[in-house]
Amino acid sequence: MDTIRQFFIVNRPIVLFVYGLTFFVMGLAIFLQSRRHSRLRLARDLYWLAAFGILHGIHEWGAMFIPIQSAYLPHIYIDLLSAVQNILLALSFMCLLIFGSVTLEHRFPWLKKAVIIFGAIWGIMFWIALYLLPSLQIWQTESNIWARYLLCLPGSLLAAYGLRYQAKTNIAPLNIGHIYKTVRIAGAALLAYALFGGLIVPPNGFFPANMLNYTLVENSIGVPIQVLRSLTGLVLAIAIIRALEVFEIELDYLIEQMEVQRIQAGERERIGQEIHDGAIQGVYSASLILESMESLVEQGTDVARRLQQAKSVLSAVNTDLRSYMVSLRAESPADPLIPSLQKLITNPRFHGLLDIEMVYDLEPALKPMQIHHVLAIVQESLSNTLRHARARHVKISLYCQKGQLTLKIEDDGRGLSMDTIRLGYGLRSMRDRARLLGGQLDIDSSPGKGTKVILTLAEEKI
Repeated sequence: MDTIRQFFIVNRPIVLFVYGLTFFVMGLAIFLQSRRHSRLRLARDLYWLAAFGILHGIHEWGAMFIPIQSAYLPHIYIDLLSAVQNILLALSFMCLLIFGSVTLEHRFPWLKKAVIIFGAIWGIMFWIALYLLPSLQIWQTESNIWARYLLCLPGSLLAAYGLRYQAKTNIAPLNIGHIYKTVRIAGAALLAYALFGGLIVPPNGFFPANMLNYTLVENSIGVPIQVLRSLTGLVLAIAIIRALEVFEIELDYLIEQMEVQRIQAGERERIGQEIHDGAIQGVYSASLILESMESLVEQGTDVARRLQQAKSVLSAVNTDLRSYMVSLRAESPADPLIPSLQKLITNPRFHGLLDIEMVYDLEPALKPMQIHHVLAIVQESLSNTLRHARARHVKISLYCQKGQLTLKIEDDGRGLSMDTIRLGYGLRSMRDRARLLGGQLDIDSSPGKGTKVILTLAEEKI
């Protein structure tokens, strides 16, 4: 055991670096992934867990770098850096406490007030102790201890319970078993961190710090507490990063819904057109035939009355068919084109997943049905960008020049192959809408160079 203890003493900077790196990478991974829009409450709350990981990692690196700087900097600067380090520790635990409280907000609304109270107690003790304690070293040690008792311990327990609660209420109904298990594992890791990070503290003269502390752990197993915390943080990081797959599943589900909606809209339009071109025309022709027979039948007879009844029935059928045809059509936008486009691009299913920029010079005078087709082209283009392009930025330009309205949609994605441009069902639908508008749709794309969709419409067509 002495050999193990000596090994970790010699390699303490490496232990601290790995410890800080584990939490920093976890926080960074969560932050980069959870910036996407999600309907899941847990996904939105993960920002606080990300902040905990990043701040805690920086704090632990301070424990490694501040002693190195003590050989070069005056003591006053070292004391200041140590104070900042303790503040970072408390802030990281505050983020963990806030994460636990917001995941349980619907169950326990009063937790937010409790978080403020705990943070205020530590802050007051931090500054009062500065004037009451005999030395800065004692002040820094006790600040560290009370940050762990007042913030880390309840924060870890709340976060563990919050993950368990969110897993049961939000993840379990999605029937994603492996993600549900990883969230539960993350909760178990936070429970372990409540012990290693919240209860096991630097040794001090009061209970329980005089019994359950770093010295006890090192004497018992020969391993510094930072190693146990690193292992716990590693399990937490792997579990949370694995659970972040829920974002991809949600995105796939969202795209699938959009695809279903697009297919349904296309089918509704097809059925409506078939009703117009087939059934309505047939009913209208039958009505004309009956009307032509009226002159061949003596008025007031039973046959004449039957003919009139047949005409009335066909007229009612014609009215019903037209009503069905109108109900199948997509509702025309009530707003002009520019506000309708702004409403479309701020829709969370696009805005949360793409950085969309729109530039325009003036509002074109389009009819409601034309606005509907233009919006459908833009929506289909954005949907294709989400499904295939892996783009981050989309620019929509709308301008009138030389008697021509031009709508351009550009993305910075991976582009499309020529086969996709020629054979893609969604792209064919966009071209069909452009023809209905009396305009032209051009697609400029190649693998790795993004995609440009350009709709041009002469003013006389408007």
